[in-house]
Amino acid sequence: MSLRRPFPVRWGLAIFVATLLFAGVVFASAPSEYIIYAFPATDSAGAESNGPLVADSAGNLYGTTNVGGTFYKGTVFELSRPVPPNTKWTETVLYSFTGARDGSEPLSGVIFDRAGNLYGTTSEGGASGLGVVFQLKPPADPVGHWTEFTLYSFQGQTSDGASPVAGIVFDGSGNLYGTTNEGGITYALACPRGCGTVFELVPPAMSGAAWTEHVIHYFNSGQGGYPRDTPIFDGMGYLYGTASQGGMNAAGVIFRLAPPASSDGVWTYKVLHAFAGAKTTDSAQPYGSLSLHGGILYGTATAGGEHNWGTVFQVVPPAVAGGAWTENILFSFDGTNGGFPTANVIFDKAGNLYSTTYEGGGVGSCYLEGCGTVFKLTPPATQGAGWTQTVLHSFPNAGGEDGSRPTGGLIFGRNDVLLGVTSGGGEGSQGTVFGIVP
Repeated sequence: MSLRRPFPVRWGLAIFVATLLFAGVVFASAPSEYIIYAFPATDSAGAESNGPLVADSAGNLYGTTNVGGTFYKGTVFELSRPVPPNTKWTETVLYSFTGARDGSEPLSGVIFDRAGNLYGTTSEGGASGLGVVFQLKPPADPVGHWTEFTLYSFQGQTSDGASPVAGIVFDGSGNLYGTTNEGGITYALACPRGCGTVFELVPPAMSGAAWTEHVIHYFNSGQGGYPRDTPIFDGMGYLYGTASQGGMNAAGVIFRLAPPASSDGVWTYKVLHAFAGAKTTDSAQPYGSLSLHGGILYGTATAGGEHNWGTVFQVVPPAVAGGAWTENILFSFDGTNGGFPTANVIFDKAGNLYSTTYEGGGVGSCYLEGCGTVFKLTPPATQGAGWTQTVLHSFPNAGGEDGSRPTGGLIFGRNDVLLGVTSGGGEGSQGTVFGIVP
């Protein structure tokens, strides 16, 4: 896959705050970031967290690390809220991947089902070494261990997907859906190992039996390829996502999959928008998942925009059914205010948008451009005017104690605190979990 610059698996932060004002950009006047947990230099606790966090009803946080753990193949971890008089969060490694049939190197987060089980993917490992979908069941005894089950091992080649780098999502019936970055249909030049797939996993009728996988779409490069995002559902059962490459301009697409009308039918694939490419004012190479807000799709692209540092965009549905969707660029990064965003966006109750960038934010040790930002976009008071960006926090140094390279997006914690992860930096230089008060 060709990118504007390499996308390393391992990344490495300090606080950078400016009061300079740029056109359409406001920098926070004081740092608001604090460290919830810094992964220690000892690899047993996990290292390099890339995926988004998820919280349980008690406010405890769960996520994955790409490497580290007992076998250095990645972990699933829990961060327990401090119990007074203690002030520190406590990390527990719920599971260490072995790299065998259980999987290896998870690159996204985990999700809960209603019973409290966790689900996720690994990009490698499994029966064929091409990644798995896994389940973690909590112990019956509070001091017991979580149990991992491999629900499916990807086989690759033309009949199946390979290398899932994104997470998964449930539908209303308990089926799981996700994407694989490779596998499926192969093309000698565009996709020698397959352009990727969208898959469905159906739970068994009897507990303990095998889950059943169906590939509901094979990417073919011409209409998209190499998806890196977790798909999302709308209220009508349509599935939306992005492909990081392919499409009319080989710059990626936004797609929709309509569910079949009958149990033996097929899903219908439609490209809603084909990105124009990095050398235009349009976007290119979307990595993050889409977000649906007020019936409009929102997302980020790692390249393109006015300065080729990536964008935040929206795609508006047509007024008349069957018409064309309209893409609008809400913000173009220029490096100083962030760049190369790889995550989805989230919204507060006032309609403000929040996310992270993997690079940019100020002069630092990451390509001399800074090691990422946390930012806010405020919608215009007048329709058609520009959105206003506020840089809430900048990470200029790869070895900074507050972390570097935020890649997994944000969630809202208690009291509307923004929570996220960095894949590098921190006291142990292995990444952090951080909070920001907007």
